Amino acid sequence: MGLNKEIAAGLADARLTEWQRLGYGEWRTMLDDKDVRQVVGEDGERYSLVSYALDDGDGRIRMSVVVDDGTWSAFVPLVRDQIMNPDGTFVE
Repeated sequence: MGLNKEIAAGLADARLTEWQRLGYGEWRTMLDDKDVRQVVGEDGERYSLVSYALDDGDGRIRMSVVVDDGTWSAFVPLVRDQIMNPDGTFVE
């Protein structure tokens, strides 16, 4: 059937919302790490969420969340990201 993109996007956005509550320092700690979670979506399917941070240049940090359901979507997962400036504000 394939990845339910609506559910996957909701899971990714919820994870980014969690990260938005944290400060710049916590985001920096993710530069050398990643967070992997298995969650069950509202459709009862299991989804993998991988969160990681990348140096986006000029002190900015890009937090990315990658979601797949373990099928072919693992080759082309849904990706959502958010960028934080060094002053703690987000790039729109």
